[in-house]
Amino acid sequence: MRFRLNVVEKVPAEGSPPSMVAIAPPPGDPKDLPAWLASFTNWEKQLPLGQERREWGPLRCRKLLDRLHLDTSQQRVIQVAGSKGKGSTVLWLESLLSIRGQTTAATTSPHLISLEERIRLNGEQVSFPRLLAGLHKIYPALIAGQSAGDPLPTFFDLWTALFTEIAVSEGVENILLEVGLGGPLDSTTAIPHDLGILTTIDLEHTALLGDTCEKIAAEKSKIARSGKPFMISSGETAGTAEQIARTLQSSPSISCEDSRIPDSVPSHQKLNGATALQALERLPEFEPFTSEEVSRAWKEMKLPARLEVLQGFPPLLLDGAHTPASLRAFVQGFRSFRNQQISPDSSSEHPRGGAILLGMLADKNPQATLAELSQLDPFPEICTLGIPVPRGMSAQEIATELQPIADQHGRRLQVAESPEEGLRWLRKMAATGEPIAATGSMYLAGMVRKAWLAPEPS
Repeated sequence: MRFRLNVVEKVPAEGSPPSMVAIAPPPGDPKDLPAWLASFTNWEKQLPLGQERREWGPLRCRKLLDRLHLDTSQQRVIQVAGSKGKGSTVLWLESLLSIRGQTTAATTSPHLISLEERIRLNGEQVSFPRLLAGLHKIYPALIAGQSAGDPLPTFFDLWTALFTEIAVSEGVENILLEVGLGGPLDSTTAIPHDLGILTTIDLEHTALLGDTCEKIAAEKSKIARSGKPFMISSGETAGTAEQIARTLQSSPSISCEDSRIPDSVPSHQKLNGATALQALERLPEFEPFTSEEVSRAWKEMKLPARLEVLQGFPPLLLDGAHTPASLRAFVQGFRSFRNQQISPDSSSEHPRGGAILLGMLADKNPQATLAELSQLDPFPEICTLGIPVPRGMSAQEIATELQPIADQHGRRLQVAESPEEGLRWLRKMAATGEPIAATGSMYLAGMVRKAWLAPEPS
């Protein structure tokens, strides 16, 4: 089934405009849901981002929530903005709250394999029937809004409303919101938060948010609400705290190293964990967490595509790193993974650099991000793969950006024409003894994870 602008042609009633159309109802088949949702404007897939986004911000979502009479005032709402670490910080919050016996609903993006991953209830993704039930509750409000002349909601407006309907209907105690793009412009900002968090800032979406980390931080920090606690991840850009203080009329908190987080936790996850942990403790209803509680929260967390090792033969390191800072963390993780995979009796005359399948989006500062790979010594074999979304770079575009770095190390880049070709290349490299990985985008991570875990054809 195909959907055009999420409308179905309708014979106009007498006296109505000839262009009158009706919004198509939600499809009953899971295979048709992505196409139905995608027929709403999706800023996640747009390049360049339209000025309309700035003009409307979360107003469309707010209108839809009002029509649905969805009230979140009885729940604790925590909103997490930033460039990197947002999703992991939400996972930390989810796990820490669970340890305390609190119920949660969380929304994060993007998904790796299925849309259902974007909404979790108490740590478990929702089922398709639950999504569909929520969409059918929302559908009459879409029709009413159209009749009243409301602008058509975007994908994220609709998804945020769907998430809110599920969270309110299920009566969870905590609503956890990961900001998609920016801060004040995001659909999630239509839901007033009780606690705000700003994670690490990096260069991304520069055309809309600003061309420096300081400008991006200033934009994202506008989610701060007067009178509500706000936590900034340590190492944040200069001037951000001062700007937030003017909004809050009090100083925000800045996270610091926390000895309660186990030593086994990777450094970047220690930062995310400290931010989540100390943010919750800003709320008067939370007693300080013990080291034992924090350790248990870490053990119970699920971190797909975040330095995830897909077991099997061969094992594959999968990571959705897409900014300079996150790729820096990937480089550290890949070094460790590479050392674990290489046999101690391997010849030192032929050091193995490993092999990496790489895909990227065009608005994620690819030049600075790719430069982080130069820290790998020996330098790995690399195959580039295009990401099949409008913002995705082609395999050749990535190779062109990366070639000067590869030349410095005497490496020749490979270019894959399809995901299948990229995966065949990874398996071929693994057969020669090279440790293998895939990184550069959560979209790439999703494609690879789905294909890698699929049963082998008989």
